[in-house]
Amino acid sequence: MEKLEKLIYSYKYLPPLLYFGSVGLIGYDIYCYFINDTEFLNEYLETPLTILFFYMTYIGVKNLKKNK
Repeated sequence: MEKLEKLIYSYKYLPPLLYFGSVGLIGYDIYCYFINDTEFLNEYLETPLTILFFYMTYIGVKNLKKNK
């Protein structure tokens, strides 16, 4: 996992892109489900995006604790 974190932090704009990109896609999927009654993401894309969101949140919280 440490290699993955180093890869993510090696590019300047990759962490915010991964975090806010996953949040945006999941949010738009929820919007489509409740407002349009359609499904934007299928289950094969929604699960990895959810895992990516929680992993990026974990990395961010770990980074904040390290800086304090």
